[in-house]
Amino acid sequence: MKVIKKISTISGYASGVLIALIWALMIAEVIMRNIFHHPILGCSEICVFIYVSASYFGFSFTQIYKGHITVDLLYTNLKPAGQRALDIISLVLESILFVAFTYCSWKSFATSFAAREIYLAAMRMPVYVLRFAIALGVTIMALQVIADTVETITKKKEVQA
Repeated sequence: MKVIKKISTISGYASGVLIALIWALMIAEVIMRNIFHHPILGCSEICVFIYVSASYFGFSFTQIYKGHITVDLLYTNLKPAGQRALDIISLVLESILFVAFTYCSWKSFATSFAAREIYLAAMRMPVYVLRFAIALGVTIMALQVIADTVETITKKKEVQA
């Protein structure tokens, strides 16, 4: 569990670095466009690719800190045992969803890589690189959710013991 949390933390920091990179690229783009009258070729497309990657890398980090949006209306009115049961049910369902999403995203990456899929815009960009980042981010998230599920179930058993 600690290894998965460490991977999720590294993934979260990578997400932060990617967001900083977008910031730096956009500032460079504004300077190049407005001062030197030479925009950076494909800067917008590159930033979109980086932004999507950063988003997926940030999923598992957010999961560690329970930062995803939840609806508390029902949850807060339950007793601790009911909250634990709801946590387990939602984590199991979330695990199933992310395992399926992991499978589909790796399949999408493999198809894109085999075809050498290219995004044609201001510059030719390999789509399979983006699909790889998505698959990796989703895989880390799936592992984190599974770890959270096991941890929640284990804590329940410890409380009962």
